[in-house]
Amino acid sequence: MEAYAKQLKDIIGGLTGILVATIGLFVIVRVVFGTEAVANFDVIANISELVNVFVGDGASLAGLVTLIIILSVIGRK
Repeated sequence: MEAYAKQLKDIIGGLTGILVATIGLFVIVRVVFGTEAVANFDVIANISELVNVFVGDGASLAGLVTLIIILSVIGRK
């Protein structure tokens, strides 16, 4: 059972790495080529909206705790 849990953890970690790299790639493409490069998918606006939820006008203590949890999961290796 422990082997399955480790395997699942490795898969999820790999997927997280792929998603973070993909987000970085989309941000670079958006900055270099402009808004027309990624059709109907404005990565920078989505990230800005997400940050505003955590620390902007609509922020709350629950949002701050959620942000800390997300950063700890992404930062874990």
